[in-house]
Amino acid sequence: MKKLVCLVLAIVMTLALVTCASAEFQFERKITIVCPWGVGGGADSTIRPMATLLQDILGVPVEVQNVEGASGVNGVEYTYKQPADGYTFMLGTQSLFMQDMSGTTSMDFKTEFQPIDVLVHSINIIAASKVNMDKYGVTNWEELQAYIDAHPYEVSVGMLTATGVDGASLAQATEGLMLLETPYSGGSEVNSAMMGGHCDLAITGTDEIAGLIESGDIIPILALCENRMSVYPDMQCTGELGIDSYMGPWRALFVKTGTPQEAIDAMVAAIEEARQSETWQTFIHNAAYDERTVPAAGEELETFVEEEWKALRDYMNEQGVLVKDYDELK
Repeated sequence: MKKLVCLVLAIVMTLALVTCASAEFQFERKITIVCPWGVGGGADSTIRPMATLLQDILGVPVEVQNVEGASGVNGVEYTYKQPADGYTFMLGTQSLFMQDMSGTTSMDFKTEFQPIDVLVHSINIIAASKVNMDKYGVTNWEELQAYIDAHPYEVSVGMLTATGVDGASLAQATEGLMLLETPYSGGSEVNSAMMGGHCDLAITGTDEIAGLIESGDIIPILALCENRMSVYPDMQCTGELGIDSYMGPWRALFVKTGTPQEAIDAMVAAIEEARQSETWQTFIHNAAYDERTVPAAGEELETFVEEEWKALRDYMNEQGVLVKDYDELK
């Protein structure tokens, strides 16, 4: 009899454990997504439509809280002070990796935060002055490379900062080319310089410069991606030319290390459901974010992120601006 009772109890306990393990995690109160940049910017404009979709899917309020300043570091510091209970997430980009390695964060960002899902991965392009390309007799990147080789330090490239993701991707794409680097204070300044023929090249995102391309004042000359972009099919890409430069800005949801895995899994599942909506599909198409796939959550994302860390670490080391290093990245 005792054996029978024990057997029944064991079965009941096993079924209870299976039921608990298979039960779907449910958020019970408001979720906050911290955006470390200002209202109306590219990051903010990406997370807000996603937050609306997540709210409908999860059935609880999903609030975007902008904590801007210090190139994203203020938002990181704010998020770091919140409990890792599954109700605070943060939008982030690989630019935060560079801020960490610049020594501007109070914690080791690499170990204290983790990305859980990439929302968009945009494509950087090298844009060129139409008037100057006509003057040089250049119509594509291969012709421009030949011109630069024949005229060292004649072709100028506008530089906003050497320690940003754009600077890193530009360095990869133009390695070995003798370009004249010219500093500018902002994107609008360098765009104006290209339109007027005072600067030849600049690196930018297609969503930031589409109007000037449409007007014909600036031409897209090289896409830093695996395949040609459907919106600019005549523009060559690094993939077809064998240039090892594919880095482009991406935006992902991050959490503090220690956040319950079931909360992470529930959020990732909701994001994946939101991706399929017509609202999201329209948004990413209009911004040309659908030109490149994003790494799948899990192992593929972990590998992708580690490669980004290493590439940015090496670039910062070459530039002499690496302050905080990680042994596993050397």
